[in-house]
Amino acid sequence: MDEQYKIFVFKSTYLTFKAERALKGAHVACKVVTKPRDISSDCGLAIRVTALDEPAASKVMCDSGIASLGVW
Repeated sequence: MDEQYKIFVFKSTYLTFKAERALKGAHVACKVVTKPRDISSDCGLAIRVTALDEPAASKVMCDSGIASLGVW
């Protein structure tokens, strides 16, 4: 079975790595990946989580005050 993923995109590299630290600290599996070209942002990186972990990841970022530009 193919696993479905969600991509969180941030305004900067700093915020991407800040989100990664927050997610790993909350034990949410994530990976820093290259942002897909069809998604526009100032940063070339994104955070990938499984679709099942998206709600937990969103909560961690909200609780940490880390704003994403969107989720794809």
